[in-house]
Amino acid sequence: MSRIAAVLLAIVGGAAVALGFLMLGTGALAGLLWIFVFGDDPWPGWAMTTLNLLIPVVGLFLWAVFGWQIWLRLKRVL
Repeated sequence: MSRIAAVLLAIVGGAAVALGFLMLGTGALAGLLWIFVFGDDPWPGWAMTTLNLLIPVVGLFLWAVFGWQIWLRLKRVL
């Protein structure tokens, strides 16, 4: 396997795994907040702003972590 193919696999694979974890985590967090904290009442603006800022940052962080882990495993094979 060439290094370019390994890098592309790490980038795309890391993005796919990060997206899956992010979707599960976001759904779980929103569900917990809805059930235990805010309920059916309108959510405060700070909660939505925080979630809108936090979700992309966590997603990019997970993408970097999972992509790096895939790269390290593929680098051993090269």
